[in-house]
Amino acid sequence: MSVRIPDAVIDLRYATADNFTGAVLYPVARCLVRAAVAERLAAAADTLRAQGHRLVLWDCYRPASIQRELWRLVPDPRYVAEPTFDEAGAPIGGSKHSRGAAVDVSLADRAGAPRVMPTAHDAFGPEASGASATGEARANHAALRAAMVAAGFAPMATEWWHYDAAGWSAYPLSDEPLR
Repeated sequence: MSVRIPDAVIDLRYATADNFTGAVLYPVARCLVRAAVAERLAAAADTLRAQGHRLVLWDCYRPASIQRELWRLVPDPRYVAEPTFDEAGAPIGGSKHSRGAAVDVSLADRAGAPRVMPTAHDAFGPEASGASATGEARANHAALRAAMVAAGFAPMATEWWHYDAAGWSAYPLSDEPLR
């Protein structure tokens, strides 16, 4: 049985050119995550819905080969996990996205319009932490973070939009293409 979040805004940035690379990296806009991760996302979405927000999904499962391309462009472990592969080409290290256990998320209003947040997706620099956000961006970031943490996600210190699901290490890395 798959878990669905019927009001989630699907805005998978790497399925479009609206990302820091300027290129389409995913052939389809599908948010795939492990079942337990999906249940956590649904719980966060329920909390946010009660506050008048909708969850925006910017990134979910990411094939390890795509992670390699992102690392080539931004070889900075504060923002991109370095992927490693064995002699046969199988992934042996890298992003929790490649385990189906991490998500990049934001908020929208009930009509699906983006909420004011600390930065755009994939901002690289100190402002990406969200710590210096003020006003509405600070309040929206706080609501998102509280809902995600309550649902069992750990925030990333350098990217306000990135969350790792508890238990992520139990899932193997994958390079299966998105279909």
